[in-house]
This record gives sequence, C-alpha cells and structure tokens, in this order.
Amino acid sequence: MRFQLFCVGIIAFSTSIIGCGGTDFGPMGSVSGRLTMDGQPLAEGTQLLFMQMEKGYAAFARTDAEGNYKLQWMREGKTWDEVPTGMYKILVQPPEVKNVEELDAEAMLAGADQDIQPAAAVFPRKYQQHSTSGLQFDVKEGTNTSDINLDSKFK
Repeated sequence: MRFQLFCVGIIAFSTSIIGCGGTDFGPMGSVSGRLTMDGQPLAEGTQLLFMQMEKGYAAFARTDAEGNYKLQWMREGKTWDEVPTGMYKILVQPPEVKNVEELDAEAMLAGADQDIQPAAAVFPRKYQQHSTSGLQFDVKEGTNTSDINLDSKFK
C-alpha cells in the first residue's frame, strides 16, 4: 500500500513539474527592429513601450546608438525575450524621461502615460502617448521585425 501511494505521489509530482515548463500566455513571439525618425536613428536609450490593450500586457525596449532594439517582457518576476501574440499599441519616450518600466500595465491603461512630463524630445510629442501615436504592431508567433520610422512633421 505504501509503495502504491509512493508511486502515485511520484506520478503526480512528475506531472506537475512537466506542466510548469511552458507559459500560460498562449503563443509567443520575439520582436526586434530599428527605431528612426526621418530615416535617422534617435538617441541611444530611447524607450519603446508596446501595450497589448485587450490583456493589459506591456513590453519594453531601449535603443542602441544605431536605433536597434529588442523587446523584453517582464511577468511573474521573470524577464522574457518573447511577448504574447496580438496587436500592440506603441509609444516612444526620450531616454531622459521617467522610466516607463516603473508604471504597471493597469496604470498605463488608465492613462498614467499621459501624465509623464518628458524632457525635451527631438520627436513630436504625439508619439509619447499610446492614444495619439498611431503606432501599432501585430505580434505573430515566432520571430517578428518591427522597423519604426517616426515622421518629424507628424501633428
């Protein structure tokens, strides 16, 4: 009897360990690309925020000197190089601004990003709010490239 209980316990434990390997977020995709304005890279450290409005997911990236970025997503104490698939709205912040990573997704959805007072940005202010940027990207499963070119004349 003890042996049978031991076997049942081992099977239950093994099943739970195997089930913990994946994510509960559905299909995932990685996103990288290049951020430019009128074809020229913006300052190193320019921040991008991708927001999946339906589920409240927010992913972040910072540009290098060439404008390249790779999106990262923080969830449940872990940093992921992939995000759940779906349509994301995008906003851009200059490097000197309060780190948008300090705001949680719920606060962003409630409009907290509209209260951010940016340092002097070299790009139009409308790109700094998800509601006015006009930028969006549909993340698909697998590897995604999202090259973003801001228009300095965007009003």
